Amino acid sequence: MNATVVAAPRRRLRFRALLAAGCATALAALAACGSQSGGGAGGGDASVDISTVKAPILSGLSGAERTRVATLIAQAKSEKSFTWVDSVVAPTTASAMITEFQKEYGLTFKPTFERLTSGDLSTRIQQEVTAQNFKTDFFGVASPRLFSTLKQAGALLKYSSPESSHYTYASKYVSEQPGYWIAPVAYSFGVIVNPALYPTPITSWKQLSDPALKGKWDVANVSANEGSLYWYYGLKQVLPKSTFESWAANGPTTSSGSSAQEAQKVAEKQVDATVTSGFRASQIVSQTKVPLKVYYPSEGTVLNGQTYAIPSGAPDQAIAKLFDDFLLSKAGEQIYVDKEGIASFYQGVTAPAADLAYQPSIASMTILPVNTDKISTSQLDDARNSWKSIFSR
Repeated sequence: MNATVVAAPRRRLRFRALLAAGCATALAALAACGSQSGGGAGGGDASVDISTVKAPILSGLSGAERTRVATLIAQAKSEKSFTWVDSVVAPTTASAMITEFQKEYGLTFKPTFERLTSGDLSTRIQQEVTAQNFKTDFFGVASPRLFSTLKQAGALLKYSSPESSHYTYASKYVSEQPGYWIAPVAYSFGVIVNPALYPTPITSWKQLSDPALKGKWDVANVSANEGSLYWYYGLKQVLPKSTFESWAANGPTTSSGSSAQEAQKVAEKQVDATVTSGFRASQIVSQTKVPLKVYYPSEGTVLNGQTYAIPSGAPDQAIAKLFDDFLLSKAGEQIYVDKEGIASFYQGVTAPAADLAYQPSIASMTILPVNTDKISTSQLDDARNSWKSIFSR
């Protein structure tokens, strides 16, 4: 799940080169997609007949907003499918959300959902953009640099959901560009531990150099994954280089890159501990009944915003816009956090009490401020090279 830095430096440059090679043709086509889609939240299209549109969601709306939503519903009824790709949401969660969405908006369509690793998801979106062969309608991944690159290429639909207003304060922690992308939820790196193997509470990141963990723990793949690279960038601000050197001397194995797989490895006693997204432990504990612990050391950690957007060439844009509204709404967010145990930026939406043991509310955590929109490529490259020099990987 940890996002790849637009695959890897060479692949990122290749992607940008492909966009440049497509030049006016590719970008003009992308711009045309955006202009045809109807930009922001906007009003209704007078050419669309909404007199017969019925849906439960409309009962709570009035005026221009009711007209806007009714118009999109009328347009969505001619779209027979919807493809959603995500690096966090489990298929069971997606199914529950789509079912409720269809019910509320009175829609019938064939949904396609895929959960991919962040690296695979980023590659897929890039390939669709460069080939001008869009299949994805809606996607979510924690990769600020991917969204920035796509925006520069004109490859993101400009759409301002009215629900975006609930996430304005999230920009303090994660990348947000209302009208293009919103991160309604966020996860953070902690240390997932099997207390049967390592019973000592982890209160400081320095404890990962404990000889009792030597060769028995996994560390995130910082040199290849964007989410973990930001985590390291943030930790470097509060921990000396000697701490990371002591980690390297303690023989950690590089993680698989999948937080679900990492939590599973701890439950199966393949490793005593792993540094990964803490919220995953709630799902693995539920499935395996192994009592895992998640620790967020006192020095703090970094939030990774799970970010959502619509490609400018999405084939089913009316459904995608309405689903964006739904996912960002209180009802959509509540399903999300109830099923995933992840933290939401929507005020008043909290995960079940049992899940808070694995990822506490954002307000209760010590968050290291990392403004991903302000960090330059050279700064990230320096951090990556620093990690490689210490860990030789």
